[in-house]
Amino acid sequence: MLNTRREEKQVFGYAITRLEQYDDSGMLKARCYQVSCPRSGVVLGRQQSLRAAKRFVVMHELRGLTLKKKHERQMIGAVRVA
Repeated sequence: MLNTRREEKQVFGYAITRLEQYDDSGMLKARCYQVSCPRSGVVLGRQQSLRAAKRFVVMHELRGLTLKKKHERQMIGAVRVA
């Protein structure tokens, strides 16, 4: 059995790597795309297609922005002027 790993794309700094697994006869057995964090290199998820991996990165970034804005609103609301 042969496993291959190849970096496909960089999206917003996130590395998208194609992982392929071949059987003994050389036929493709499985393929997935792995998304890694740009800062730590930690694997954030695996997707079935390159398109889904790109979508995962965009959604991950949007979720981060939403949480940051929500946190800022809570902090602004918590500050009281005496």
